Amino acid sequence: MISRNSARAAPEICRKRLIPEIGHIRFSKLTAEDLDRLYARKTAAGLGPRTVDYIHSTVRVALQRAVKKRLIPYNVARDAEPPPRGPKQERTALSLEQVANFFKAAAEAESRFEALFIVAVLAGPRPGELLGLKWSDLVLPDKPDTLGEARIRRAVSLVRGKPHLRDSTKTGKGRPVHLLPEAVAALKAHRLRYLEERLRYAELWNVAWQAEPRHEDLVFPSLSGGPMDRDNLAARHFKPLLKRANLPDIRLYDLRHTFATLWLESGEHPKILQEILGHSRISVTLDTYSHVIPHMQCEAMSRFGHMFSKPS
Repeated sequence: MISRNSARAAPEICRKRLIPEIGHIRFSKLTAEDLDRLYARKTAAGLGPRTVDYIHSTVRVALQRAVKKRLIPYNVARDAEPPPRGPKQERTALSLEQVANFFKAAAEAESRFEALFIVAVLAGPRPGELLGLKWSDLVLPDKPDTLGEARIRRAVSLVRGKPHLRDSTKTGKGRPVHLLPEAVAALKAHRLRYLEERLRYAELWNVAWQAEPRHEDLVFPSLSGGPMDRDNLAARHFKPLLKRANLPDIRLYDLRHTFATLWLESGEHPKILQEILGHSRISVTLDTYSHVIPHMQCEAMSRFGHMFSKPS
């Protein structure tokens, strides 16, 4: 639990800002979404971005001490998003043409993570959630043109510089995500590659799984059989494909933004997008993708106007 002793460097912050708000939540039950809601309440109460950021820093330090003392396995404050101090940066997303070029580059390079990139763009999970997927989480139907499903239950995050498999998502809740036939086909092809690697690295992987049974059955493991390092994935697999496709130097996370932006631009409802992305509130979705809303409003007004322009 958050207590006065958890952050002696900032006793006033703990006493006035943290204990009344989240002091009842145990460290092990605290989620990044709990912190996001805390920051939103403080911002709505009139606190400036710098003060809210100081609150965030205090929580982050307290949780890191708990990690160091092995009270909790992961510092969820790393995934929380306090209000930015400066102007908010616009999210980067690929266009449909750029997505096609990226997929082509991944196929030509026979990328080991081609399926991960395809699912990221076509379904929108967070990178850590994709790396935390297990084959038992997937439903891959044999019937063509049938939607599959991925159950998002866990995520991979960095703990003390090493990838760690967490038994929960950022919000602490699981969610189902439907998979388009293209994503299902990509995962089936990846399954063959996975089985080949499992045979090739059987001795190494078996040793790794005996040491940590939870790592068995990961859809996108490292070559050593454990959780894949997201930074390693970005540097060695994702960034080279961007260069190969002559695309902007975006972040791996921006594939999720690409999915969300294309979803909204296609005219689909933001509420459904909230559920797919796993946001706790619709306001988070609308605020994150507010740059798409004016375009949606323009398209909607045009459709509305057609009702009055039809000949009588």
